[in-house]
Amino acid sequence: MHQPAQDESLAGKVLAVTGGASGIGLATAHLVSSRGAVVCIADVDAHALAAARAQLPACCMASRVDVGETEQVDGWIRDIVARHGRLDGAANVAGVIGSSHGVASVADLEDEEWHRIMRVNVTGTMYCLRAQLRHIADGGSIVNVSSIHGLKGVSPSLILSLSLSLSLSLSLLSSCSVFSPP
Repeated sequence: MHQPAQDESLAGKVLAVTGGASGIGLATAHLVSSRGAVVCIADVDAHALAAARAQLPACCMASRVDVGETEQVDGWIRDIVARHGRLDGAANVAGVIGSSHGVASVADLEDEEWHRIMRVNVTGTMYCLRAQLRHIADGGSIVNVSSIHGLKGVSPSLILSLSLSLSLSLSLLSSCSVFSPP
């Protein structure tokens, strides 16, 4: 596996980052922009997005996007390509743990909680991945962020573990279909 140097340049690269207004998404945006990339962040939280945008270089783009809405995701990626001429890579970091922090037994799980977590963690990842694959430049990379919970389920965190496991499977199976199409 290629280990990038600490100062590996991303000059001129255009990268998309979901969940870019806080946490790992914002840290990713800072890292890639510090290496010269034009970073285009998306987040559902408009206030956090505005604060994040103020921290990034002027060439960067910030868009309010709900990853669970295919039209918003498709429009965001199209806007990136229209503005910058291409998409070189992406980091899909957006994710939710739910109001119960993913901790609920099947018997206690509310439908709304189930749908929200699956909508963002699974469906949102698929919408982003699909839109990005339609536009990404040759040699581009897409990283879908998950958690150890996706590899080794934790029983009180059933819904969270399941959603992250599905996201990981989507990533694996998508890479197989890109490198070895049907």
